[in-house]
This record gives sequence, structure tokens and C-alpha cells, in this order.
Amino acid sequence: MKLNDLNYFCYLCKVGSFTEAAKHFNVKQPTVTLAIKRLENSLQTQLVSRDHSQNFLQVTSSGKILYEHAIKILNEVHLATVEINNFSQEKIRFGLPPIIGNLYLPLVVPELSENNLLQSLVVDESGSEQLTQDLLSGKIDIALLGSYSPFNDSRLVATQITWRDFAIISSNKHWLKDYEKVSFSDLKDEKFITLDSKFIHRQVLEHYSNEAGFTPNIIFKTQSISILKRMVEQNSGIALLVGDAVALGDQLKCTPLTDVFAEKFNISIVTRKNYLLKEREWELVTQLLKIKDKVHNS
Repeated sequence: MKLNDLNYFCYLCKVGSFTEAAKHFNVKQPTVTLAIKRLENSLQTQLVSRDHSQNFLQVTSSGKILYEHAIKILNEVHLATVEINNFSQEKIRFGLPPIIGNLYLPLVVPELSENNLLQSLVVDESGSEQLTQDLLSGKIDIALLGSYSPFNDSRLVATQITWRDFAIISSNKHWLKDYEKVSFSDLKDEKFITLDSKFIHRQVLEHYSNEAGFTPNIIFKTQSISILKRMVEQNSGIALLVGDAVALGDQLKCTPLTDVFAEKFNISIVTRKNYLLKEREWELVTQLLKIKDKVHNS
């Protein structure tokens, strides 16, 4: 089988048109047609059927099986190409969410600096949900990620460092200022400000709300933790964040939850399965593992 033939076939399955597939790859339509014929001859089965009268294309059962495997094959080839091209480079393509970058990475910055690792990092900053996709696509090779449950993805290898509880963040003017703890069900009439879908917090908020039996009134979503905190300071709404996110200079109240939720803010070092760590990346992992002791000793 030729990789180009698989590429043509997978795209054809997506768009359902030989014309559109040929246009996408900037080739003539017979090129795509011949590619499909080669695959069918090789596998001795029909992969697609066409109704010329209605310009209708249908992927057969055999075609659906090939599509599922071909997508994985093409992705593995892409990742192999990326990893080979980057293996000789000294740079470490590293994913770092803002909260973890602000709160936990500084705990080991002296060690990273002492081992000359800081200048090796090419940092991709985004929420953990987005960085997981960047990791799977090969945009980054290693990441320090947050998750609301331990990673359970067969495509990834994760080493959990620690976990932290989520809490409710509110203004010092909010009624929560007088409470040491609060049940999530007591927040059903509140306005929520949350991080967007690139972060795990939005999903955690939905999980907690489902458990409490209400739909949260989300009035604003943002990618910026700073914007979120400033809006909460103005008493525009409350937010669900890891409790450590509140710093001494913030005009905010951090209120722990009385509920016992399974979802925690888990912090893990994550790489792709079978990814071959370079020497410098092993050094980075060694230093990142020290975060666990420093968090518990702080």
C-alpha cells in the first residue's frame, strides 16, 4: 500500500466526493480514482460504491474498517516524521498550562536553571485540554498537565505528581466571605465565571453541578486566569478554581467545598506512548518530579 493512496482514501471518506478529494490534493480526479482501485485490488474487496445517477458515494463495511486503521497509520507516520526531525535538536517542546506554570513550575525553577534546562524549553502555553491534543498531534513532546481524574488514554503515558482540591473563588464583598466552607448545592443561584473549553475547569464545573442537581449560570468564559480573577474581584460572579490560584495580593476569598467529589486537580507529567525521551527531557522529568515534595512541604 502507498501512503498517498491511504491519504486520498481517508479524505474521500470524509468529504464523500472524488472531485473534492482531487481538488484538496491538487491532483486530477483519475489520480484519486486509481488510488482507490489500487487499494481495492490489494485488499481484494470493494471500499466505496458510487451511484452516478445521484452523484452519491457510500463507504462499504470493508472501507470503514480500512478507514479506522488508515487514520491510525497516517497519524503514526506523521508522529514518526516529526520525532525523527526533532530528535537531533537540543530544544524541548514543552506544554505548560497557565495555572500550573504560575503556581507549581516556579517551585523547581532553581533546579531547572542550575541544570541549564530553562533555555532548552520551547513552551506551548494553553489549557490542559488543548495541550493534550497538541501532545497527540506531535506539536509538543512532553507536558505538565492538569486533569480532573488520572489520565486513562492508551495513547499517552502519565506520571502523576500530585493533586489539589478545587475551591470556590469569590469577592471579599460576596456573602461567601463569612463562610469557612460551602456545599456546592448552595451555589445554584450564583453567577459563574469560568475558563473556556481549553481548560479542564469547565468540565469540572459541569460535573459538580450535575452532582448538585442544577445547571450553572455561566455568564462569562475566558482563556485568561487574570481576567477571571479580576472579574471575580469586582463581584461579577464566582469561579471554580484550584485553591492555590489565590495569591496574597488578590482581593479574593477562597472557600473550600464540603462536598466529597471524585474530581481533583491532578498534576501529571505526560508524554506520548512509545515516545523516546531525549537525555535532556529525562533531566527535565527528574526535576519536575521534585514538585511533589515541594508542594507538600510548602
